[in-house]
Amino acid sequence: MILLKEKQTIIKLYLKGLSKRKIAKETKKSRNTVNKYIKEFEKSRNEDVRNLPITEDIIMPPTYKKRIGRKRVLTDEIKNLLRGYIKENEWKRNHYMSKQQMKMIDMHESLLDAGYTISYSTVRNFVNEEAAKTKEVFIRRYCEPGYEVEFDWGEVKLEIDGKIRSYSLAVFTLAHSNYRFAGLYQSESQVCVLDVHTKFIEHVGFIPSVFTYDNMRTVVKSFIGTEKTITDSMINLSNYYQFKIRLCEPRKGNEKGHVERSVEFIRRKAFSSQYSFTDIKEAEDHLSRTLKRLNERHHHEHKEKHVNLMKKEKSVSKLAAMAPFDIAELVECRVDKYSTIVIKQNHYSVPEGHVGKYIKAKVGARKIKLFIEGELVAEHPRNWGLHQWEMNIYHYLKTFQKKKGAITQSQSFKQAPTQIKKLYNNHYIGKEKEFIELLLYIKENNNLDRVMKAVEELNSIRLGYVNTERILFICEQSTPEGVRRYNPDETMNQSESNMRAYANMFNQIDEGVTNYG
Repeated sequence: MILLKEKQTIIKLYLKGLSKRKIAKETKKSRNTVNKYIKEFEKSRNEDVRNLPITEDIIMPPTYKKRIGRKRVLTDEIKNLLRGYIKENEWKRNHYMSKQQMKMIDMHESLLDAGYTISYSTVRNFVNEEAAKTKEVFIRRYCEPGYEVEFDWGEVKLEIDGKIRSYSLAVFTLAHSNYRFAGLYQSESQVCVLDVHTKFIEHVGFIPSVFTYDNMRTVVKSFIGTEKTITDSMINLSNYYQFKIRLCEPRKGNEKGHVERSVEFIRRKAFSSQYSFTDIKEAEDHLSRTLKRLNERHHHEHKEKHVNLMKKEKSVSKLAAMAPFDIAELVECRVDKYSTIVIKQNHYSVPEGHVGKYIKAKVGARKIKLFIEGELVAEHPRNWGLHQWEMNIYHYLKTFQKKKGAITQSQSFKQAPTQIKKLYNNHYIGKEKEFIELLLYIKENNNLDRVMKAVEELNSIRLGYVNTERILFICEQSTPEGVRRYNPDETMNQSESNMRAYANMFNQIDEGVTNYG
């Protein structure tokens, strides 16, 4: 800088022994300026500024006092009004009204409405200065390996089977390794919280010392002053797995910042580009693949893969050697006239013959298991809708033998596997008795796939050749263990040849509905 160079020239001439008059004449500066620079230089030589927040005057360019003008528009009266708006915003944040806070543009408009003349930039600068005085200080955490895991819920909207629905995304994040685990649920109820905990512990294979939560109702039962009461279910879970529960302060999501960011991160990475699926199982598989890919990335600080860091945490933690915690709720239900029980306004079918009896049901987050006299007799997927029916066609076969015409119009047939419905529509319309006999055979032997293969073999012979007797004949010809198996092509050719021979020998004609060409 030119001014700094002039100052250094004056000091250099002074050190050579020139008088102040000669220096002023040679540098063409006033004697007052020369005298000022020399005086500052002599003062700096006699003062140690190493421990002071100032620099040596000799290396500083000349400075001039900045004129501070009086703020004529921003009066004390306006300042007090703006401080009142800021204080009111703080009160709203503490009383769950953060979305109703005044923005700076609202404060400016309020002042204009009150008759004051002031610019928006003046209001903005003052509010920013006031806010800077009260900004919170954050403490950087050190995360011990295997010590803490954070949990939170997030919402995600997916298109399942052509319908857009809201699902809950349960997310765990290990604080040290930033390893992430997540699951999709149709509810955030207590049983879902317990279920995802057991799934997480089973997945990672160890139990972190501390589980961190915000003040969700499924974890915190009540607030009494500053004291918080944990729900009985979470106490039972923590006692079973021997971990401690840490709760964040209200409205302090930064106290579990790992999982707060993970919810948004996983939701964006997994479902921003792909959100349409045929069923929830396909969406869950897509989520699992995404998590596996994300956990293969490198940690930004440790420079190792998240999955490798998680394995190190596992090596220094308590292993999950016990059996998974049974989160299901045991309830007693009465079987109604439709041979169903009702749980949360939804119907679940029970094997026939128990109408009017009381049975026990274990209600989990994903499955409902039905027990009669201690024996597991049925299992259904948990339905989280309202007034829905989960029906199993095999639970009503004996009743259908008496009411054959009711089978195709029944709710259980509508929910039957697609293979069974196609089998009826293609080969058994008008032959309900044979169809029910075939279903009884499938139920007793649990061999739907083998039956469908037999149907394909019969179709390959000629159209309209499928009936229950021939299907059972082929299924019973299954090769016993220990007997040499023939090449599939050879076996199929031999079977077709035999069936054609039987057909020609007896000149059989199918009974049932006649199909006109």
